[in-house]
Order: sequence, then structure tokens, then C-alpha cells
Amino acid sequence: MMRATGDVTPLFTRLQRRGLLAGVAGAAVAGGARAQGRGDVVKMIVPYGAGNITDQVARVFLDLHGVRTGQSFVVENQPAAGGTLGAFNIAQSVADGSVMGMIAAAALTIAPHANKQAVRYDPVNDFAPVGGAYLSSTYLAVNATLPVRTLAELVAYAKARPADNPIFYCSPGNATVPHLNIETICRAFGFTMQHVPYRTSAAANTDLLANRVQVTMDSASITVPHMQTGRLRPLAYSGPTRSTEFPDVPTVREAAPDAQMLNAWAGFFFPRRTPAAIVARAAEAFHATAADPAFAEKLPLGATPLVLTPAGLTDRIRSENERLGRLIAALGLPQD
Repeated sequence: MMRATGDVTPLFTRLQRRGLLAGVAGAAVAGGARAQGRGDVVKMIVPYGAGNITDQVARVFLDLHGVRTGQSFVVENQPAAGGTLGAFNIAQSVADGSVMGMIAAAALTIAPHANKQAVRYDPVNDFAPVGGAYLSSTYLAVNATLPVRTLAELVAYAKARPADNPIFYCSPGNATVPHLNIETICRAFGFTMQHVPYRTSAAANTDLLANRVQVTMDSASITVPHMQTGRLRPLAYSGPTRSTEFPDVPTVREAAPDAQMLNAWAGFFFPRRTPAAIVARAAEAFHATAADPAFAEKLPLGATPLVLTPAGLTDRIRSENERLGRLIAALGLPQD
């Protein structure tokens, strides 16, 4: 009996321990499922300030998504370091489906090359992609006093200028989307313009309208109002197809098929260790919202839906990192 008692007690203890572990595992799975269930609240980290285009799109998307699915979200803005701090916090968040993030392309494909010290995450391996959100295309535009009306005329005009009297183009800073896009165009057509970086788009636009600089490729929200009044003249569009606002303006691709324009975009991500079932369920639901015509109708000027699968989003991040890493190195931009 003593022996029997000695044999039974460890067995009972082992069964208790197994039951406890199974209960913990079950609770974790259930918690993750609840985090993506109807009526439960998920925190959405947006690494930019309120009113930024990514913030605007996030709120439009999540409002529509909530109506479609019953899912509730709380947006937490974390503006700092060009989105890299918020991206790091997303990567480090609890990976149970209760925290997501919406990250813009610059923090994933430009900053890893142009601001290495600020990037404490791997843009591919530290996130679980869910899907795309929006794509924002831009216009190559000039001050209307510049005697050019097409991209070809701008190229010829710039090539004819003496070296000590170049055309100046503005951007909201080194290694920003406008800067890299204009340099891509210059390299595609074999001409040069002098870059003048500013701290903000507003400051750059002030000098552009005063003709202290002549060329821009900033966001549509900055340029289109002045294109509509005639103070700026559009020459080309960075999108894959012509825009509905200015259908007579050709795309850069029409003139230079090999010139790969960088269109600003953003996507949704979980921390990388989020269970695959949670990611897959969210990806399916988010894909449907991104493809909903009601989403496209509510997007800011210049933005269109970016409907991507998790695999498609990963491929985009990889390919743009390769291309932009080469471009930033070729431009000799600071790597810190």
C-alpha cells in the first residue's frame, strides 16, 4: 500500500501539472482569438501625428472595417523619428493579436538605409504582415513661370543650362520620397538638377511658389491645390496609371518604362510572433475592407487603396529595400 501510494502521488501530481499547462495554453489561444473577435478592442499603433496622411487613412479604414466586421480599434499615435520609434514599439508589442500597427513605407524601406542608427528592427523579419492600406502617388510639377510644359521639355531645358546656373528642385529633406523620386527621374533621363532640402513641405512650397526653386514632386495634398489655380504646372505623374484629377498628364512610366517611381504607401502589421491563425484571419478581413469601394471613396487626395496579401506586402518590402538601398548608396547620402 505504501508503494501504491508512492506510485499514485507522483502520477496525480504529473496529471495536475499537465492539466495546468494545458489550461494556460488554452487561455493563451483563447485570448488571442478574443483579441480578433467581434466586439473586442485592438490597439492600433500609428507611428505618426494626428492629421498625417497615414493617420487619416487609418481612421477611415478602421471605421469602415468596424462597420463591416464589428471589430473595435483604439488608435494610438506615436509620432517620432520619422515613424521608426512607433515601428519599433509595434515590433516589441505583445504578440497575441491585441496590438497591431500601421507603418508607412519610409520606415520600412528608406530609413533602414538612410537612418540606420534610428532603426532598431528588421523591416522584414520583425513583423507579421497583414495587408496593404493605401498608395499615394505624386506629380512632378514646376513653377508655372518655367518655360516647359512636358517632361521631355524639362529634360532638354535642364541639359541646356550652364553648370553654374542649374534648375533647383525642392524636397522636405534628404532621402524623402520626393527627393528619391526626382533623382530617379534625373538618372533615367541623364540630366541633373540641384537639390535644395527643406525641413518641411510647407517651407519648400513657399519657396517653390516664389520661384526661388522651380521643381517639386511633393505629395498631392501639397501640389494639387496650386496646380488647380495654375501657379504650378504638372508634367508627369508617379502612379502606375494616369490620375483622374489630371487625366491629360502622362505617367513617368509612359516616358521612361524603366524608371521605378517610389509611391508612398502604408500597410498593417502584427508583431512577428503573433499566431499564424490570428494573422490569417485578420488578413482575410482586412483584404476585404481594402477592396471595398467605400474605402476608396473616402481616401485623401492622391491616395488609392493598396490591396495586398501578406506575401505580397513582404515582397514589396524586400524589393524596395534592395532598390532604395542601392539608390541611397549611389547618392552618397549619410547612413546615420
